[in-house]
Amino acid sequence: MCRVLEKRNQPFDFQSAESYTLPQDADPLINNSYYFSAHDGSMSLFARLGRRVDADETWFALYLDGKLYSLKQELFRAAQSPLVVSKEQDQWTLAFKGTLNEEDEIDFKATFTGTNEPLNFGSDMPAVRKAIGIANEKWNKAFFNELKTIDGQCHYEQEGTLQGQLKLNGKPLDFALPCVRDHSFGKRDWNYMNNHLWLMAVSSELQFNYSLVSYPVMSLLEVGNYRDEGGQHFHLESNLDLNSIATVPNALSFSVKLDDGRVVPVEASVFAGVSYHFQGGDYILHEHIAQYIIDGKQARGILEIGFNADGSRLFNGRKPQEFRR
Repeated sequence: MCRVLEKRNQPFDFQSAESYTLPQDADPLINNSYYFSAHDGSMSLFARLGRRVDADETWFALYLDGKLYSLKQELFRAAQSPLVVSKEQDQWTLAFKGTLNEEDEIDFKATFTGTNEPLNFGSDMPAVRKAIGIANEKWNKAFFNELKTIDGQCHYEQEGTLQGQLKLNGKPLDFALPCVRDHSFGKRDWNYMNNHLWLMAVSSELQFNYSLVSYPVMSLLEVGNYRDEGGQHFHLESNLDLNSIATVPNALSFSVKLDDGRVVPVEASVFAGVSYHFQGGDYILHEHIAQYIIDGKQARGILEIGFNADGSRLFNGRKPQEFRR
């Protein structure tokens, strides 16, 4: 299966992906999503604009001086989101002006500049990770036809710096934060997902990503990467206890084995967050800010976890110990 996947793998066209726009006649399930997550020891920010032909899914949250400020409205009419994401040459700009919480006013503008090459989940992750996910399922013609459902989305990330200014309740602040931006587009039916977990940490020293998702067609898919002074490396194995993510965790502790042979310990502790509701409550996503210790190094980032409203669909109702990982 690894050989088949590697043979089918197509080179990632970064410039084409960067210029993708949502067709005016697109199906409402087609999504063009921009996400930015920026952190240092005193400030955290995440923002997401999920464009669809009929609506703009919108997040904006800031953690500063021990307080969480977040946009309460989750859905806006198409092209009416107060979060504006635009690109000029090789830089992405975010702008937001409005009310957070109930009465906190913010005027925010920042520019993302990439510092590392983009990482495409479809072509850069080791083929063995998806091959193991496929190996956990029963193979037949219907399975391989349905597998195409999750193959049609482009998803890539890039590490960089988010630099700008904000004015919160009249108080100005300049900032420059380590940041990861995420761009994905294609069909995204939130109700097709059983559950998922995304762990991401970033600092000047490192960037860590662990992604897990469960679909009806594939009960468990795990991928990830870790960048430190030794460069970019990919996860080959993880010993995360899947029972620990049957509900929203306050903390996680596990390790990942990298493609250079290292085993890296990871600890994450949640301290603030926002819950989001998709497609009429079919899928609930919890976006938490978390403190990390990765291989002995401190960082801050995101612990994102989501569940289908039908709780019986967790990992397709299968017991975690069944899975080859």
